[in-house]
Amino acid sequence: MTAAGPRTWWTGWDVRGGATADPGGVTEFARSAPPGPGPRAHYDLLAVAARGFRPPKFLTTVEQDGEGAVDSEGEEPGDHPGLRPTWNLLYRRIAETGPAVTVPYGIYLLGVNPPPDLADEELVVFNDFYTNVHLVEVAERRHALRAVRYELVREVRPPYQGAPRFLAVYEVDAESASNRRHTGPQYSAGPEVWQRHKTPWRLWYRRLPADDDPSAG
Repeated sequence: MTAAGPRTWWTGWDVRGGATADPGGVTEFARSAPPGPGPRAHYDLLAVAARGFRPPKFLTTVEQDGEGAVDSEGEEPGDHPGLRPTWNLLYRRIAETGPAVTVPYGIYLLGVNPPPDLADEELVVFNDFYTNVHLVEVAERRHALRAVRYELVREVRPPYQGAPRFLAVYEVDAESASNRRHTGPQYSAGPEVWQRHKTPWRLWYRRLPADDDPSAG
């Protein structure tokens, strides 16, 4: 595992309706997607593995290396005409299973909340198991290219019912993104404090390359 890293803005977007609707907004969003690796990415929702939860159709991520950038509120709504922002969340990277060596086809995005009111020593146990055991097991059994953990820093525009304290991002290729069922042995049960965690987000997003039209996929 690597050490903690930069902060990343996660912004959710949905298509505007009514008088501000723009039929070309989705196509323009896809065409503005970064063409390769770098600090920015655009995503299109593939699937939701949770009931009673409506995530945004699109996501953008903006990675910020400098400490002085954390006071920014991320991308402004006008950055993507025809789309309206639904989330604006700042997370910091706390662990990854390896460096980014290729652009993934998509991501499996999980939001995880530990039990409330943990003592400091309990949170240490929770994070140790999550980073060093569970993150690795899920990455292996999902055939992920790599996995990254994030911790919430700030909710500028919170989603319904709030943002999870932790995010786990499993970067996957097209085959793994299309085969979204877990196969293989059960995951390690882990310590008691881990067994009481909640997973409100289980989302699959496809990463958009430049000139890709999500409305045609």
